[in-house]
Amino acid sequence: MIDIRALRRSRGLTLTDLALLSGIPTRTLAELEHGLRKLDSTYRQNLACILNVPARELGAAIPSAIPPWRTGRQPIIAALLVLCLGMLALGAPLLRQPATTVQAQHSAGPPTSAPGVRNAALAAARPTARPRATPTPTATIAPTATPPPRFTLAADGPHGCPLAPAAGKVVLTQGYAEGTHAPADVWGAVDLGVDADGDGNAEPGTTQGQPIAATLGGIARVYPGSWPGGNYVRVENAQAGWNTAYAHLDTIAVTDGQTIATGATLGTVGSTGMASGPHLHYEVWHSGQNIDPTALLGC
Repeated sequence: MIDIRALRRSRGLTLTDLALLSGIPTRTLAELEHGLRKLDSTYRQNLACILNVPARELGAAIPSAIPPWRTGRQPIIAALLVLCLGMLALGAPLLRQPATTVQAQHSAGPPTSAPGVRNAALAAARPTARPRATPTPTATIAPTATPPPRFTLAADGPHGCPLAPAAGKVVLTQGYAEGTHAPADVWGAVDLGVDADGDGNAEPGTTQGQPIAATLGGIARVYPGSWPGGNYVRVENAQAGWNTAYAHLDTIAVTDGQTIATGATLGTVGSTGMASGPHLHYEVWHSGQNIDPTALLGC
């Protein structure tokens, strides 16, 4: 039998996602996953259809051991507690495990050499003095303005485009809540590709292999070979309350649980999972709610 929880996680779905798709209450799904409820034929057929597996191979987890407080053994537990308290009152020795203090190690930078050695090295490296040529007056060049950062986090979400091709332009190949992105509260996203010849359409050869950058840093959650997202990476930032997700990757450049910075490369564009061609499926979530990222892209 295939474990429901393992199968759901391999598809890149949360418990809430599966509840919305199947119509089964979240609590009931949790009980099914942990073996606390029997998987009847209706639930089995529904989940098998959503998770794309044969119904006969779908099974619930083996129930875990029943906690002692649910077995009617309360008197025995109470007696043990009284016995322990009595031993403490008589001065029974306590077993203490020494605490180990772990001190963080910080790099202090490269060590400096002794003053004499450093001065001698500087003197040896100093070039021989040459006569200075008379400087020719040149026009004063005004300093250029510092370019704005590629990614910023504002009140309405992470701003910036996860694709930045060296040539061509990033275009939408499927909009938010359109086609396979409906219903938006579950599958809401935008699909992005690269238009190299300026006709407004993305070309597969130009889109394939484009590097994907994280529009917001956080903890990477990696789901290789999931369905329908294929190679799927989700970046969770609990402190900011925003999550971003990237699907159909060709290659993955991060590991599950890795802390990544804003702008870090997550992988490259591909067409893994349910995809008709190379493109980036991009999602934005805020406090568990799917958000339309179209106005945030700036591509």
